[in-house]
Amino acid sequence: MKSHRTKVFISQPFTGKTWENLTKEREGFHTFADSLGLEIVEQFIGYQGKEDFEHKDYNPSFILAKDKNFIKEADVVVADFSSPSVGTDCEVTIAKELFDKKIYAVVPKEKRRHMWLIFYCDYFFDTIEEALEKVKVDFENQHPVSHMDKRQYDPIAVEFRLIEETPAQKYVYDPLTEEFLRKHALGKSVVVLHDGSGYRARLSKKIGAAKVTGIDISYRQSQVARAEELRAPLGIDYLVIDPYSRDFLSSVPPELIGTTDVILGAFLLDHAMSLDELSIISKNMSKLLKPGGVFFGLSDHPNACVPTNPEYGVVIALDSDDATPVDGTLRRISIFQKVPGGTMEVLHFHNFLWTESTVTKVLTEGGFSGIAFQPAPVSSEGLEKLGEEFWESYKQCPTTISFSAKKQ
Repeated sequence: MKSHRTKVFISQPFTGKTWENLTKEREGFHTFADSLGLEIVEQFIGYQGKEDFEHKDYNPSFILAKDKNFIKEADVVVADFSSPSVGTDCEVTIAKELFDKKIYAVVPKEKRRHMWLIFYCDYFFDTIEEALEKVKVDFENQHPVSHMDKRQYDPIAVEFRLIEETPAQKYVYDPLTEEFLRKHALGKSVVVLHDGSGYRARLSKKIGAAKVTGIDISYRQSQVARAEELRAPLGIDYLVIDPYSRDFLSSVPPELIGTTDVILGAFLLDHAMSLDELSIISKNMSKLLKPGGVFFGLSDHPNACVPTNPEYGVVIALDSDDATPVDGTLRRISIFQKVPGGTMEVLHFHNFLWTESTVTKVLTEGGFSGIAFQPAPVSSEGLEKLGEEFWESYKQCPTTISFSAKKQ
């Protein structure tokens, strides 16, 4: 496994400082943190260009969108309250309320009795350097932190829809899914597992499925899906249920069990956190489907070269230095958007690698046959709109695999 360095998010006031001074100041923090064996999860250098910095409206919504994923990734937050800052207040609230992070706060002694600071901050210091030294001592002998959580999508439910506009989504994931739906779902019942914002549920209905049900473990993503249903009704039901649970079927409407024609599970199996969960989800799907019903899935390719190209909007990075894929390896999936001069990561989440042989074995044991895998190709539309050269690295090393199986 990769060696782990404690990751620190430094929240400090930007107001009244020039871009040049901030850059120099934060570069100094990087040097000091590196000397302690710590890693700063950066929110400024490399992300905040000079012109962007001088013209942005730093309101709470902007701060939330920009920094939430950095805070999520960090092991600990160092917050500088030496001068008033709406940004620092927002970042500390996010860190505590959403992610329950430890807050190492730089606060003048005369202000440390403020009840808000006492409530949110775990330790007080005179300088950021002192706080970083304390972080080193406190985290030195701790085991690496896994940032994978069953409800990891709740804090990024709205932002996650950014993936819908990526080249990977529009020209790799969607065309294959649409092709499958046209062959198997017209006038039939579809259950979409790992449904998220309802994107594929809506796609299924628009293509011609008779009845569509979207199921996801994330309450907040289901809220996004239901809001979209209210805005543009398609008659889709959205349910918040854990499909990896042994109790899944007890919460599913009885009329879906054993009667479903098609299950869509894009990146569903990738989010099984253990071999046991992989087996459970396979058996749950089998019981939902009628005999002869079909399951169609997408997965981040277990043999893909990593890291992948951010130009496609999705980057896969293994949390392991092993050359041979190993079942259960944690992967970081980053979503990128184009910005002036290149691309920028806008959010990330985690999933797990499962080899084709393991998936085949588990699906077979769950009651499936005719299991077929294929690397997901770029659509003709994608090649036409973005060009052969743009997709060259993907064609050399496809990062997505599709698979299908039939209920015996």
